[in-house]
Amino acid sequence: MAEALIPAAELSKPGADSAAAAGAMEKSDFEAVPALNLGDLDITTDEFILDEVDIHIQANLEDDLVKEALKTGVDLRQYSKQVETELQRIEQASIKDYIKESQNIASLHNQITACDSILERMEGMLSSFQSDLSSISSEIQTLQQQSVSMNLRLKNRQAVRSQLSQLVDELVVPSTMISPVTEQEFLEQLHELNSKINYAKELSFRETLACSDIQDIVDRLKMKAVSKIREFILQKIYSFRKPMTNYQIPQNTLLKFRFFYQFLLANERTVAKEIRDEYVDTMSKIYFSYFKSYSGRLLKVQVTSQTSSIQALSGATSFSVIWPSAVHGHLNITRRYAEFSSAVVSINQTFPNERTIALLGQLQVEVENFVLKMAAEFPSRRDQLIFLINNYDMMLGVLMERAADDSKEVEGFQQLLLARTQEFIEEILSPPFGGMITFVKESEALMEKGQLDKLRTDEARITQLVRGFSSSWKQSVEALSQDVMRSFTNFKNGTSIIQGALTQLIQYYHGFHKVLSQPTFRSLAVRSELINLHHLMVEVKKHKPNF
Repeated sequence: MAEALIPAAELSKPGADSAAAAGAMEKSDFEAVPALNLGDLDITTDEFILDEVDIHIQANLEDDLVKEALKTGVDLRQYSKQVETELQRIEQASIKDYIKESQNIASLHNQITACDSILERMEGMLSSFQSDLSSISSEIQTLQQQSVSMNLRLKNRQAVRSQLSQLVDELVVPSTMISPVTEQEFLEQLHELNSKINYAKELSFRETLACSDIQDIVDRLKMKAVSKIREFILQKIYSFRKPMTNYQIPQNTLLKFRFFYQFLLANERTVAKEIRDEYVDTMSKIYFSYFKSYSGRLLKVQVTSQTSSIQALSGATSFSVIWPSAVHGHLNITRRYAEFSSAVVSINQTFPNERTIALLGQLQVEVENFVLKMAAEFPSRRDQLIFLINNYDMMLGVLMERAADDSKEVEGFQQLLLARTQEFIEEILSPPFGGMITFVKESEALMEKGQLDKLRTDEARITQLVRGFSSSWKQSVEALSQDVMRSFTNFKNGTSIIQGALTQLIQYYHGFHKVLSQPTFRSLAVRSELINLHHLMVEVKKHKPNF
């Protein structure tokens, strides 16, 4: 209604008369219109309010409906009444609809209230769930840290498991050992107990804590074993004293239990000394009685002096008979040198000393010269080589037990042994196969010079070599093998020499085949009597000894 009145107010501005007329009209119209409660209207006539009214008027004039009404000339008062009537109708209809839907609205309000309470409870539950998730997250982090820590401990335990398992196996005294040791027969378990005692002693110097856990058990087992061993051996010794007893039988029985005394000697020397003294005293009395009886009976024997019944032993005064030359063994002095040198070399590897190395080198040269001088006492070169090989092999074996394989001493004796072995192989092949070997060497030398035709006239010689080899090579190889095995104390060394000799023989025979396959000798009829090289190799393998 106010918007409808505003244009009418503006129409009254042009003149006073028109304003009076408008006022009279306005008055009559307002009298006809029902009274409206417009509330407290601000009718301030200040310029500020007028300016603001002008702004609203301009804004209302821009409205499409107002523009349309102005164009069509509609009465604004009537139009405003229609609008007001329509608004009242719509308001009444809205109120009726609201009253009609009041129950639904109330129900909706109750539902909204219930939803609010449900949402409030859900909010509480979600808040609790969020706090639970926070605590679970912290627990997961804690579990992750514990998992990393446990994984690290597992890796550490696996890293030391291999070493600790061996240590525990060596230290633990199983129940299977405790029971047999306290019974009568316990030799096998005694070996195991002795090894554990020695290992526990070794670890005690390292201050290993695990030793204290088993030390008491091991000590008690040791004392129990010592007690039973003492009782057992003394019973055997006392059995010697029975009259008419063959003392060799209990002696042989004691030999089967010699480890008992070794155990006592290593762990209880006082008991070992007691048993030794008892054995010596008993056997002394036994031997004294035997020798006394034997000497008494010898004095009763009457011997007739007949020098003719005794053969002349003039030949026994010969030095060769009293002290025969031994080529099969080694000198005791060379063994003592090898043991001394290996010990010094072993120490020198840990604590190197240049002066020690120089002195060892001088000592080795002197020993080599001494061995060569001793070998020169033998008349034949074959015996000299056997003597040298046996001594070199013995010294090399002793040195290699302690010295490194690449040490100067080991390499020196390896070269000497290899050179003398190769020379010995040539020496033992020479008697049975010397003719063929000489022919092969001569032929190869002439082949290199291109002068093989010089041997064209040696057909008879070649025929003799081929037939002689074919008829006697098996017997010669067998005799050679037996001779080598008798000449060397070290079976392994003898086996390697036999294998080297047979390999060298195959090479020479292969060279013999190669020479006879040359154009100079292809026309020889005796070539058909040659043994097939492959067949010879198969047969030779049968003569290789296995140790």
